This record gives sequence, C-alpha cells and structure tokens, in this order.
Amino acid sequence: MTALAQLLCGWAVVTLESSGTGVGVVARSGNWPAALGSTTRELGPLVTWDGPPGMPESFALEFTLVRGFAVAVLKTPSNARPGTCVAHLVAGDRATLDGATTLSLYDSGRFLTTVDDPRYPVDHWDPISKPLDSNGFAASADAYLDLDWLPALLGYTLAYLSGRGPAIELRVEDATDALSMLRALYGILPRNSLRDLTFCTMSAPASDAAITAVTRDSHGPAPGNRRIVTPGDRGDESDPYVQLGQQIVGHRRAGITIPETLSTAEEIGAWCFRRHLRTLVPAELDDDRLAEVITDPELSPEWFRDKTVATRAIQLAIGRPSVARALVHIDHLPSVRRTFEKALTDRVTNDTRDRTRTLELARQLGFDLGEAVAAAARRRLETGHGQLSAADAAAVWPRLHADWATGNSKRRQTIAGYLSQHRALREHALGSRDRALVHKALRVEVDDPGVPTGGSRLLHTAMHANLAIVAQVAVDVACDGRDHYALEQILACAPHDRLPALLAECARYPALPALDLMKALTLTRSDPAELVEALRPAWHDLRRALGLPAPIEDLVELDTADPASGNGHRIGIRLPRRGFRRRYDKDRSRAELSTLLQTADEFPPTVQAREIIDGALHSDLEYLVSNLVTRTRSADGPQVLERVLALAPADQLPTLVTACARQWDLPPATLLHAIVALRLSPAELAEALAGGWPWLRTRLDLPQVIAPLLTLVVPQDDPTDSWTSLALDPDGRRARRFWR
Repeated sequence: MTALAQLLCGWAVVTLESSGTGVGVVARSGNWPAALGSTTRELGPLVTWDGPPGMPESFALEFTLVRGFAVAVLKTPSNARPGTCVAHLVAGDRATLDGATTLSLYDSGRFLTTVDDPRYPVDHWDPISKPLDSNGFAASADAYLDLDWLPALLGYTLAYLSGRGPAIELRVEDATDALSMLRALYGILPRNSLRDLTFCTMSAPASDAAITAVTRDSHGPAPGNRRIVTPGDRGDESDPYVQLGQQIVGHRRAGITIPETLSTAEEIGAWCFRRHLRTLVPAELDDDRLAEVITDPELSPEWFRDKTVATRAIQLAIGRPSVARALVHIDHLPSVRRTFEKALTDRVTNDTRDRTRTLELARQLGFDLGEAVAAAARRRLETGHGQLSAADAAAVWPRLHADWATGNSKRRQTIAGYLSQHRALREHALGSRDRALVHKALRVEVDDPGVPTGGSRLLHTAMHANLAIVAQVAVDVACDGRDHYALEQILACAPHDRLPALLAECARYPALPALDLMKALTLTRSDPAELVEALRPAWHDLRRALGLPAPIEDLVELDTADPASGNGHRIGIRLPRRGFRRRYDKDRSRAELSTLLQTADEFPPTVQAREIIDGALHSDLEYLVSNLVTRTRSADGPQVLERVLALAPADQLPTLVTACARQWDLPPATLLHAIVALRLSPAELAEALAGGWPWLRTRLDLPQVIAPLLTLVVPQDDPTDSWTSLALDPDGRRARRFWR
C-alpha cells in the first residue's frame, strides 16, 4: 500500500489554526503538501459546504485536481454547528490518486465524518493507506448493463475527455444514486482513460467538475452548458459518442472487456471498430479494413484458418510493415504456417516486384526460401524475363563464377551477356580476382545506356579497389574514338583523391590519345589548381602528345602561376617603323634585307649579314618578321628561319622569337624546330622562348583551360653555357672565338 496525505477540517473547540473555538483544521498528516495550504482560508472551497443546510444523511464526495495534486474530499454536514461541515481531505500525486481510488476509499469507510476524537488537534496525523488497485466496480457495472442511461453516460464522458463535448450533469434523487452511476462508469471504461475525470456528487455554483450531480437537496444545476443524464433517459442516440457507448455496452454483455491499456477515447473507438470488423466475413473487408483487423493485438490465431485470409495477410504484410510486425507476434497454427510459406514461395517465384521485402518477411516469420530463390533466379537468368534482385544475384553467382573460371570462350561470352542484362551481377564480378572478369564488368557498366556513368556506384567503388583496371577501361573507351562522353563520365566519377592516380595509370598506355583525355578532363574539372594537381603525376607521359621538340618538351611543366604574364611588362613591344640606323658608317636598306632573306640559305655568315639582321632588329622589326613569315612558306623557308635566328645577336634573339611567335601565319612547329637547331642550353632556350611562349602554347591544340598552365621550367641541376649559334660555325669553336 502507498500512504496518502490526509487532513481533517471542521468545527471544534480547539484547532491547529488558533486556540479559539471555530471552524479550522483539527488534524493533518506530516506529508500534507504545503502547496495545497493548511488553513481553512488557504483550502477555500475544498472545506466549504456550498449547498443548502444539509439533512443528516446528506454528503458530498468530490474528486478534483488542484495545483498539480489529486484531491479526494468527503463533506458531511456538521452536527455541532449548522451550516458548517466536516471535510476529510486525501491528497496524492495524479498517478497515485484518481476517481476510482476515491470511490474505493468511500466504499471502505476510510473517510471520517466527525471531529470527536480526543486526540485532536494533531499535526502529525498518520497518513492514510491507499486501497489495492483492483477493478472492484466491474460487478456493479454488470448490474447496470440493461439500464437506459448507461450508454449515454459512457458516450458523454468519452466526448468530454476527447474535448468534443461539454461537462455532464447527473439528475438523481440523492448522492447515493450518483455514486452508483460513477461506479458503473469506472467499472466499464479503462481506468487510465479516466485519470483526469473530476466529479462531485453535489451541484455547487462554483463547481467546475466534469461530472456533477443535482439532487433534491441541491440549490440548482451548476452553471454552464452541460449534458443531462437522467435515469430512464436514453440520451441523444444520434450522437456518435452515444452510439460508441452502446457498442461498449454490447461488448460487455458479450463478456468482452475493454483492455486497460487504452487511455484515450480515440483508442477506445478504434478498439470497438476493430471488434466490429472481426464480426464481418473477411472476404467483405477491403485491404485497409483487413489490415486494421490483423494489427489488432487481441486477434486470435484461429482467424487465419481460411487459406484466402492467410494469403491476403501475406500480401498485405509485404507492403505494410505494421501488418508484418503483427503477423510475427502471433503464434500461428501449423496449417496456417504452411499456407504462409506457400504464399511466400509463390511470390518469390512468380513476382519480380518487392522480392527483397518478400524475403525479409519470410525471414521474420522464420522461413528459409533459399532454394526457391535460387531456382527462380536461374530460371529468370536463362529466360531473360525480369531483372535479378540482389538476392537472386547472390544465389546464382557462385555457379557463374565457376563457369567463367573454366576459360571456355562461349561460356564467357554468355556470362558477359548476363552482365550486360543484370546489373546486380556486376557487383559480384567486381569482387573477383580475375582481371578479365572485372574488366568486362566495368566495360559493361560504362556501356550501359541505363546507367549514368558519372554517378555509378560500382565504378566509384572500383576506383579504390581496381584502379588499374578502371584506367584500362578508360583507355579502351578513349581509343574507341566514338564515345568521348563515356570517357568524360569516367573521369567525372573519379573521387578527387583518386583522379591523379587514374590519369597516371592511363598515361602509361602508349596508344592513349592524350589530347582527348585532357579535353575530357576539362569538361569535368575547371579549376586550374585542380587540373594541375590531377595532371602533374601523368604529365611526363602526356606532354609527348604535344609534338614539341625534345629539348623544349623537357622544359614544359604545369603551374597555375604564369611567369610570362605576371611580370607586369608587355611582351613583344611594337617598334616604330623608320629607316635603318647607321652602324659602322654604312647605310642599310630594306632592299638589302630582302636580298639577304632570299639568299639566306646560301649567304655566308659574314659580318655584313649579321649587321643587316642586327639593324633590322633595332629599326624595322615588323618588316623583318613579315618577310620571314612570307619566306617560310617556301620549301626552303624553315632553313631560312634557322639561318636568320643564328645570325641574330644573343641579346636580340628573345625579341625576334617573340615577334615571330605572334604571327599566326607562321606554324609554331617551324619556329620551335628552328630554335632547337641553335642547340642552346636549357636556360638559354627558356630565356629565348619566354616572351613568345604565351602565344605558342595556345596553338598546341590543347583545351583552352590547360594551355595557359604550360610553363617553361629550367632543371635545377642544368649547367649554364653561353649562347652559341651553330649556324655560324658547324663545330662551334670559331663562333665562340668570334663573339669574344
């Protein structure tokens, strides 16, 4: 038993409130809640008789909720002082004290009606023990099942508790009749649903109880709109809640009690509806109604004896998890389990939809459908009807892998066809150690028009486990030349941290069209820093595709910083057009320059020729370059260009190269080979090309995003030699002596 706090108040000679005679608290237990107050002023209506002077047999039993506590009160008229009453209060928390406890305390005579005990006043009164929780009102309720007012009282109470109806007023002869009605109410409805129901067997002007009683001794009805319940009155039978009360009474007559676990009017209504559905023929129920019946926790296993019902239950459980959970918790009969297994097997064998959920339901119900799944999967694989699920693929793959391992070409061709048709098989193929099988699975994945390659989970996984094979597939696609989009999507699927390694693996293949690979890369990555990071490991092999002479190719690297355009100076300044300046007291003319260019392949490297070129570089650079471009169109043009570059002074060579590089009519390959023919050191070669490199690199048939990233870098360990022109002296020695 649980101890409840109690307090007794009435007219006495001595009270706890003062030493004088009057109405006051005469006894109080030590655990009385301070929040409720401990004086008549603080307790207020809880200890006040609100009705007319009562007859000796009058009383008022009240259950209410005050300041977070549940309080039960019995008020009886005082014999010592007319107009006052003896009030015995019992208080506890709302989970311990409720209306049913209040009725039990009254029926067991635990409430006091006098203050004549000589021990009073006492402020350490013993707490009152709580009666054992039991449904002691069930018998009382059964005695009232045939009375007209019971369905109305049940319905109006549920309407009030659900917030869809006003409070209730019982019009009875005396308070004893009201208690009988309350016992019937608590004996039929679940106790948890009535936790917040307050009542008072007397009607008072200030009463806000959910149920009040108007007796012959009452002043009159409580204020506000209230539903009236009178013995002999059936209530409003068109009210849905009154109809619900009639259903509850009907179930009780049949010996069916509402489960105590229900706590709301909605739950009670749903329970009654399910009970009604169970009385109907299952064939008349649609899927929603049948699902409601199956999920009823009180459903008997006998209900599934009909094979049609059991089969429909399996169909519903596959698509509705709530039905599946309900079936799992029912202890089915052996015959019903056989029906379940047959329905699941037929579903797995003949239906390609929801196969995964079907297998999950079979596992929950304790059925092993492994053999049925394997047989159905093999049949679908051989006939080509429908896609294999993950479970199907797992069932047939061991046999397919063994057939592939035999090396039989026809069998491998058949398995390759299976991989093309069933994507679920590719996941198992990627886990194989056979490189040919993995390559075939990846190539099929890339060629599958129904799979977006850029978002392929299988390809993304292979980037980590089989990167070399992915690179081989990418090279195959690139060499095919028909589907550049597939190559682009392979690169798009590569994770950021695996892309450099993938490109490096691809670059190892000599047949790789490197320019196509770089173009595809720029369609998936646009940030210069990302491009440099991705291409740098493979650049040593990729730059061979640029067609550059070997000495220049060795200098070309990738970098986001462009030294040629970042120094703030303009490259290749256009010089004013004016006549040659005088040097060594000799006049130079354009006619002499034209004659020199026409015969440069035969003209010896004399001092006169060098002075003509030097003068043109200082005074008429544009004329010199335009004539060079025109001259290079002839068969011996490249040799002329090489000779002129060899005649140019060392300090003017970068200027001449820059001016030539800016001429779109001059092929860059011709200019680059002419520069390489000078056999300059790497540092001198980089210096000579520095000014014209921004124009030359844009004409290498590279993507516009990659071309600006090409820079000339001199190796750190390269020895620096003075610039020499082998065109002046084939063995180089006489030329060095001349420039000294």
